[in-house]
Amino acid sequence: MTNEELLKLALSCNRCGTCRGVVQDTVPDVAFSLQCPSGMTFYGSYEPSGLMYLARGIAQNVLNWNEELARVLFSCTLCGYCDDFCQRGYRHTPAVQILEELRQRVPKSLKPKALQKASESIIIPKDNALFILEDYGVVDVSETKNSDILFFPDPTLLLNSAKIREIGFLFKKSGIKIGCCIKHPLPPVSAMLINSGDRELLEECGREIDSRLRQYGIKKVIVYNPETLSVLKRFSRSGATFVSITRFYADFMKNKRPKKLKLPAVTYQDPCHLGRYAKEYAAPREVIAALGLKLHEMWRYGKNSLCCGAGGGVLASNSTLAKQYAGNRWREALATKARIMITACPYCFANLNGTKPKSFKVMDITTLVAQAYGYTGKEGRS
Repeated sequence: MTNEELLKLALSCNRCGTCRGVVQDTVPDVAFSLQCPSGMTFYGSYEPSGLMYLARGIAQNVLNWNEELARVLFSCTLCGYCDDFCQRGYRHTPAVQILEELRQRVPKSLKPKALQKASESIIIPKDNALFILEDYGVVDVSETKNSDILFFPDPTLLLNSAKIREIGFLFKKSGIKIGCCIKHPLPPVSAMLINSGDRELLEECGREIDSRLRQYGIKKVIVYNPETLSVLKRFSRSGATFVSITRFYADFMKNKRPKKLKLPAVTYQDPCHLGRYAKEYAAPREVIAALGLKLHEMWRYGKNSLCCGAGGGVLASNSTLAKQYAGNRWREALATKARIMITACPYCFANLNGTKPKSFKVMDITTLVAQAYGYTGKEGRS
């Protein structure tokens, strides 16, 4: 993107300020009225309109890169609310596109060191646990092309044998033939490469993924991590359809009803990459209903949901700040009188579980679905 193109996009923001808060007729608590995690914490240049001013300064060579400017950019969780909300009006400032461009331009010496290591997240560990899936009938499509449905694991899953067993168990329960690249995994891309501004590596991995999906004749890809899902939906040119694993659960649960779970009231955290980026709001709620759970929605939910604070690489680069952001969400969760927070994102789970009040429990939606179908942790073991 040229400076002229960046300036044109940034100038489309007229600083109306409506992206700062939630559009609701009545806000029960003033603490729930703001929306941008970094903006409500630091104000000024950290707010969406302030970030657009920074973009104008960079495009016009008025601002020079320094530690403070980089800190402002990497405090943003890239939750996408400002961009999504702006599209609801008569004009649209593509805030996410602008912020991703700025992150690409940040000199390497000023990027958070944790994000500079983002490229390491696509290195596949030799001792990854994907072989466990074969215990549950998942076929290796890189060796035998007998499934046009592929499961796509992400960096958080490769070494998580317990979670892989839960997923394998549910795949077997579904009765659907599903494949995975087990011995020769696909590059486990995620939004971390966007967060770090490493677009070239992302595009390189994308070309390999697309080539192999076509080679294996894959028509549908089930994705565990919402950040990986949003990246694949945005950048893949393979012709395959990408769906969240939560949508997969919701669909097969319609035909194979699970037992109802007896748990206290729950609330649900909409992951930004599953909701705003992938536009999947219904599936998690369909699953929660099928499990017989009583859902108490937080004030900001669905398309107005508040980010948990982990996104944009903030959890990786500044865990203290991510926890501070999470505190905003927990104040809202406590107001629901629920006792369990459900989420469908490993990053949401990590940040919320690490900051939860004593009265709350955080649960992954995959774990709940597995429990409802009788998973004990022993099934499928060789």
